[in-house]
This record gives sequence, C-alpha cells and structure tokens, in this order.
Amino acid sequence: MVMFDNGPALGEINKQLETALQNITEQRHYLEIEVFAPIKAIQDTIGRVQKENDAIVRVQVYIYGSREAAQEIGNELSQLKLFLQKALHVRDGCFYENPQNLPLVGYHYSRPEASDQAAEAELAKATLESLDRTVTQVFSSLTRGEKLRGLEGDNRLKTTLLLHQKKALGFMTEREDGPIPHEYQLWIPTESDGVSSYRHAVTNTRCMYAQTETGGGILADEMGMGKTLSILALSVMINEWFQELEKHFDRPTRDALTALKYHGKNRQFSIDQLCEADIIITTYYTLASDFAGPSHPLRELQWYRLVLDEAHIIRRQSTLLYRTVADIAARSRWCLTGTPIQNRLEDIGSLFAFLRISPFHNLSVFRKYIALPFEENGRRRELAIQRFAKLLDSLCLRQTKDLLHLPDQLNRTRIIELSEEERFQYNQTNKTMFRAISNQNGLTDQKSTLGMFQVQLQLRIICNHGTWQQPFSWSRYKLHLLDEREAMEASLGRNGEVTCSACGQPMSLFSTSILYKRYTEHCRHILCLDCLSRTATSAEDAFPVHCPLCAPLWKVSMQAAGLEQASQEDLYFRPDGYSSKMEALMNDVLTEITSTKR
Repeated sequence: MVMFDNGPALGEINKQLETALQNITEQRHYLEIEVFAPIKAIQDTIGRVQKENDAIVRVQVYIYGSREAAQEIGNELSQLKLFLQKALHVRDGCFYENPQNLPLVGYHYSRPEASDQAAEAELAKATLESLDRTVTQVFSSLTRGEKLRGLEGDNRLKTTLLLHQKKALGFMTEREDGPIPHEYQLWIPTESDGVSSYRHAVTNTRCMYAQTETGGGILADEMGMGKTLSILALSVMINEWFQELEKHFDRPTRDALTALKYHGKNRQFSIDQLCEADIIITTYYTLASDFAGPSHPLRELQWYRLVLDEAHIIRRQSTLLYRTVADIAARSRWCLTGTPIQNRLEDIGSLFAFLRISPFHNLSVFRKYIALPFEENGRRRELAIQRFAKLLDSLCLRQTKDLLHLPDQLNRTRIIELSEEERFQYNQTNKTMFRAISNQNGLTDQKSTLGMFQVQLQLRIICNHGTWQQPFSWSRYKLHLLDEREAMEASLGRNGEVTCSACGQPMSLFSTSILYKRYTEHCRHILCLDCLSRTATSAEDAFPVHCPLCAPLWKVSMQAAGLEQASQEDLYFRPDGYSSKMEALMNDVLTEITSTKR
C-alpha cells in the first residue's frame, strides 16, 4: 500500500513488487522506502478512468539502507525479475548504488548536479521522442494507402485532384458506404463448433451478429497535402472556406450549393434554415458556447456528415470541446489532422471514441488493449504495436509529402547590409545593453533581465524589423517581455504546449485555430476555450476583453482610459520604418513566385 505522509492511501502496488518488498523487509535490515508519484499523471488518471482496473499510475520506488544490505536486496529483486533503474531523486547526503550493475574498474558514480525538475523534463523528452519514433514506424508500416483505388473527382470541380487526393476520396467512400476490403475489416467472420460468429481483430471480442464498420474515419495526411478540399474551416479561417468553394467548384455548382456560416454574435437560424443548407460552417468555440444552453436547434438534428478539422483539438475527453462535438448525432464522422498523436498515444484513442468505432467508442478499451501495454516492455509492447497498426490500417489514412515528389529544399544564404539608420540603431542598442551588463559587478542571476540572451535577442530583432522597431529602452521593459516570450516559444518547436491558468489543461502552442487566449495587459494569464466559455453570456461570441481571473482586481474603466492615452513609445512598432532583411525577402519571393512552392 502506498500512503501519503499524513495517512491517506494513494493505492496498492502490484503483487510482484509486494512479494519482493515483503521478502526484503523479512531480512531485518533497517530500510526506508520512499515513493515518488507524478501529480499530473495522477490527476489525468483520476479524471479519465471509469473502472477500478484502469486506475494505474507508474510510480518510482526508492529504497534507502546500509551498503551492506544492498547485495541481498539486489539478489532478491533479481530472483523476482525486478530490476533497478537509474535514480532521478537522491536525498542529500546519500549515495546511489545499484547492486544489480556489474562493477567496472575505474568507474565511480557521481550524483548528478541537475535539479529534479530538469531530470524529469529530460525523461519526459526522451519518452516523447521514443513515442514519436515508434508512431512514425507504425505509420510507415501501413498498407492501406498502397492498395486504394483512386476515385476521380466530380467533373464540376475546377481543381483537378492529385493522385493522393483521389486515394483519399476512395478511402472516404469505402469508410462511409463500403464495401471495406476484407483485409482491413475489424470484425472477422469465424466458426466454432458449427456456430458462426464474428471476432474482433484487436480485442478478440466475439459477437453473434455482423457489426457495422462504416461511418467515418481519420484522414491524417501531412500538412499541405490539400485536406482543405473536404474539411470545415477553422474559426480563424472561417471566411476562407467560402474562398475554397469559389476556387474548386464551377459557378453553376457554387450557385446551387447552399453554404451557411454559423458564426458571429448575430447568428440566429431556425431548424428549417439549417436543414436547407448543404454545408454548415462553424467553429469549436461557437458550438461549445451554444451547446452550453439547455436546448438548441443543433442538438435536434441528425447530420449526414460531421467533419472536424485539426481534430487533435479534442484529444482530451474531459474538455468541453470534446463533449460538445461527441454529443452531435451524425451518420458519418470524420477527423482530419496532420498530428493525430501530440504527446501521448491516448490522443488518437479519443479520436476513435469520437468516431464511435465499437468497441473503441469507450476509451478504456483503447487503454486496456493498446495504450497501457504500449508503455511496457517485451512481448506485451510488441503486441500492442501490432494491434495499433491493425486499427490504424482500418480506420486511418496517412499520406506524406513524399508522394508529391517535390524537389529538395534549397538553402541559400543572402548577406544583407543594414542601412545607415538601421546600423545606428543597432550600435546604440548594443552599447546600452552592454553598459547595463557591465554594471552588474559580476553577479549572476538566472532571473535577471540583463544578460547575453537579452543582448542577442534585441540585436536579432533589429536585424529583422529594422527601424520599424522602437529604440531599446529599459522603461519599455513590458514590451521586451513579449520578445522573450516569442523567442522562448519558437525554441519549443511545433509540438510545444502552453497550460491554461485556470484548469491546467495543456494546449498546442502553435495552431491554426483559436484554442486559448493570452492576456498581456497585466497578468499574462492563459485561458482555454473551456474556461472562457464559462465566463461568457449565452449570446456572447467573443472572448472577454479583460482577464476574467483578474477582473475583480482592476477597474476596467481606468484601464480603458489609460490605454487611450498611451503614448507612441508604448507601441511595439513605429508607424514608419525600413527593414533591409524584409525588403530582400519580399524581392526574392516576388522574383521566384512562379517557380517555387507557396
């Protein structure tokens, strides 16, 4: 039993470890056992599990004792096939020793100087990299795309479909109307003792009658492969959907096609108006806001096809966005995303649950047969990967840009000379920054606003923005914080995440849709759509202008008055300026606009 210091129990350890610890304590050595359990993992588990057997959290068990007892403990653990791992946390004054390691002459273990948080971050990074490699290998092993028959687009399309788009059309047709090829069916006809039944290829579940396997799937082509020909637009691109209609359909078809934009503060549509539309375009936030009420026309309709763009947005079942779209009734359900797995395997399990693919309409089934065994080693992990590949080949189509046979990327270095005005501002900023650093008298503070990072950052900004950038001044430090934030976020890469200040939900940092709002006026709080929707009135369709968490602390009227009186120095950019780098970039783009990919 694992218990907190103040008494409450966290949970029970597995039988194998229980036996080992009992045998160790019977050896009558003086030992202390300490357990580290990641709080975030515990919170996630509590929030998602529905059955007791699924409530499993990996913890780290540390055994402290005399060096003389180490070998006996190591032997006991080895007999039960339990093996010690490298310690991430070591008490002050203690030395780590693994009795199961072979002693190497001349090698001495030294306690790492990195903090516990840094060690955990490194472990999390390695885990994510391992997941990315495995998922990439699984996607590479899929065969569905190779065997698809491409379907020609309707002759009313102005845009000719590329081969991979024809295959995507064939895949979607099979998944919606059938027939699904036998090798990609999940329910396999079988017979035992003269009794016919159907066995699920992943779970081995048996059913006496045929199961419906059509009804949608996941289109996971890489970004830039042309998925926008068949998806709903995002909230920030909602008007571009109508441009797509103009671009890809001829005029008679466009005139005959009724597209309704369900968005904006003044949206008011009856059930009849919604039923008359061929395509209804909306946003996640609009749906979440409207579905929060007791009744709404959207709830009363049975849709023919429901398509989610950037479907990884709903990867967490506990969010309002997931619950909203999951409750919508539809004949076919589609998820379109270039990144179906962000940082854990259960991300795509949530998409399978949204698709209502039996028996994976229950996320706990995905955890039991795939996610949990996937985290283990040996045969169970291999079996989980095989099951995962089988499931993906049936329900998901993944095509990469390699199919487009694009030319290799050409890197070309351009040497840019700053103008006289840009060089003057560059030198002045350099002098100001180094003068401030030299006054620190050799003191080092990681949280200091002065340092080489700030120097390099401000000089890089001038190289990019030129004289559009305001001259550097410590009195404008609030705006320089924006520079630091942007530089930090850029270093995180495309898989970076931010966390909601209210509920702690992680969200994709770089996304083409609005997942959160960052308040920079005073507090720098970040709020997700789920939390923002709770602060909005039923008729409101815009984000609160001021941070809802800080509203009681600030007088909005005084803030507004202060903003109106802001001087030009409080603006990030000057109203006029020149950037040599941006000028050269635009000249290159305009010169080669017909011969390069845009």
